[in-house]
Amino acid sequence: MKKKKVVITGGGTGGHVFPALAIAEELRKRKFSVLYVGTEHGMESKFVPEKGFPFYTVSTGALKNQSVLKRISSLIHLLKGVLWSIGFLLREKPSLTIGVGGYVSAPICLASFILRIPIFLQEQNASVGIANQLLGKLATKIFLGFKEAEYAFNPKKCIVSGNPLREDFLSSPVSPVNPKSLHLLVLGGSQGAKAINQAMMDLASDLVSRFPGIQVTHQTGQSDAPRVAECYEKIAKERFQVRPFIQNMVEAYNQASLVICRAGALTVSELIQMGRPAIFVPYPRRGQNDQTANARFVAEAGAAKVVEQGPQFKERLWSALEGSFNPVTLQEMAEKTSRLRSSSGLATIGDQCEIALR
Repeated sequence: MKKKKVVITGGGTGGHVFPALAIAEELRKRKFSVLYVGTEHGMESKFVPEKGFPFYTVSTGALKNQSVLKRISSLIHLLKGVLWSIGFLLREKPSLTIGVGGYVSAPICLASFILRIPIFLQEQNASVGIANQLLGKLATKIFLGFKEAEYAFNPKKCIVSGNPLREDFLSSPVSPVNPKSLHLLVLGGSQGAKAINQAMMDLASDLVSRFPGIQVTHQTGQSDAPRVAECYEKIAKERFQVRPFIQNMVEAYNQASLVICRAGALTVSELIQMGRPAIFVPYPRRGQNDQTANARFVAEAGAAKVVEQGPQFKERLWSALEGSFNPVTLQEMAEKTSRLRSSSGLATIGDQCEIALR
């Protein structure tokens, strides 16, 4: 058997970092030595050392949607990053590299290709970013969170594993949705979402009037928590629970009968694992809009509704809420969400790493 040393690279946002950490912890349980390469300023610089993994930083830069000067600067940083990565890999001698996306994964993966170190990729989204599209041509295997992402790769390299979720999502019991319950969970990601927060404040009175027994748990993000709490207190304090950040997401999902949230790949995968119906509000951005693709994938299965931001957002969100908060619709959506559940992404990736190093 080859030496069980693996380099994991990628990051920038939680959507890349948390799957990477889940993979890292799974491999550590299997007695792999795991090194992590990220950026100095990404979320990985905080969370990876906290989990006890050796952490290294590399130079790189984005090319998409950049000015000519910034592209030139990024190419210079990328070249420096590849040269550093070659030296790093020659020194550490890993048997495998795993890229989880983001521009930071490019230098290590390119250097791994040059040194003939096998590359595994993990793609979280239904719509594939430019970095993984390019690196997919160099990879040996590609693990997909959603089958729809196969369009960007050679299907022979792809394994539809589902996204790697934290252990608590896999080991904790899942409570079936109570379709007669009126418990709404509102999420905007760890930092909150101002558009969703504002719409919920505008609709709070209508919610209490239309659904007298409703309970709302609202993750607002730290900065918006005071103003959202103040608004809810004036309307019906006992109906609303404001949380800047929710630590125990399994418990929060288990209590919910309906979720309003963004459509990041991990959030979508968590909802599928927990079998929760949702109203997705994809984060709007230029170019590749991975959240919209993720949301549409679930909506087309009849398991969710999608409300885009834009004109009359509040009114369209209210319409989706009214149409979802009845027992028949909630039950149907919950059942269809559960049908999308796949095997454990962590187990699949771990098994394939074991096979590669025999």
